[in-house]
Amino acid sequence: MTDDREQQIRRPREVLSDAGWLFDDFVNAEMRKVLVSQPEDRDAREESYRRARVATEMKAGLESLIENYEADMRLKERRLRSAASG
Repeated sequence: MTDDREQQIRRPREVLSDAGWLFDDFVNAEMRKVLVSQPEDRDAREESYRRARVATEMKAGLESLIENYEADMRLKERRLRSAASG
């Protein structure tokens, strides 16, 4: 089971390691569009904001998967240590 979980977490880790900066650059570019848009460009501004929000949520979701996995592994290790010493 742990091997399956490690396999599942490997890809998000690789994505963030190799291309995490792309999420940030994309969000910055979209927010720049929002900031420099004209008042009459409401639809384009809303679309840029939505795209930036989705990219931010995607990156946060990947980070959350990794953080939860690591927290679970730390908890498992503590339980094993306490069971071995107890």
